[in-house]
Amino acid sequence: MHLIYFDESGQTGNNLNDASQPIFVLAALVVPESAWLPVEKDLLAAVEKYFPPPRPGRFEIHATALRNGEGYFRQFPVAHRLAFRDECLQIARKNRLKLIYRAIAKRRFQQWVQATFGAGVLINPHVFAFPLVARVVDEYLKSLPAAPLGIFIADENREIIGDVEKTIRLLRGKEGSLKLGQIIEKGFFIDSTTSLVLQLCDLCAYTVRKREEIKAGAPPKPIDQRGIELVEPIIHVGDEAFQDTMDWMISLQKKGAARG
Repeated sequence: MHLIYFDESGQTGNNLNDASQPIFVLAALVVPESAWLPVEKDLLAAVEKYFPPPRPGRFEIHATALRNGEGYFRQFPVAHRLAFRDECLQIARKNRLKLIYRAIAKRRFQQWVQATFGAGVLINPHVFAFPLVARVVDEYLKSLPAAPLGIFIADENREIIGDVEKTIRLLRGKEGSLKLGQIIEKGFFIDSTTSLVLQLCDLCAYTVRKREEIKAGAPPKPIDQRGIELVEPIIHVGDEAFQDTMDWMISLQKKGAARG
């Protein structure tokens, strides 16, 4: 059994013109059942080491706040915060976790949506990113010895919960290449403050978003470089195109619009 944690970075909903966040990333952190407890223990030890009590009751490793020194993290020097970030990413590497993600350039996505569905149509990029990432996860699980099953776990995001649950249900019931054959149960949505592993996924998602922004032409920043170097070895690259999945999603959206 594998636990598949989902989180996004650069999420601005249907607002796709935020110049400060031009890229949306949906990431899945793949955690084998046998690695879950070691990862949890390692993360807890890192929190105790860098941020000993007293801590806020709902302490959370939040990538943006950690990087920018916001909220609780404001009191700590940048070198201290980055050392903690790096240790967390090294925990993912040490335990051989895999990171699968989809990056979407928002303005280009908006242009594609309007060309495909008509002017004025707004679609959250999460809606298209999720089935593509889910398919790569499914193919990855199939490629492993004994083809283990997986369960999806995501942060509570009421804006997209309905779409995610619908997609999981439809793809699990599909036959042929679209079928999510390795994914069992429904998707589980949890409060990120209760899961250190989900918080690690948030950190990974933020880091690969910075990686993708650089690839899109943004100037690299020293504050992000070491994190990018650490996360790159755990990235699993699959066939993210999946034209059959794209065609299915386009058809689904058009049917929904017709009914609306």
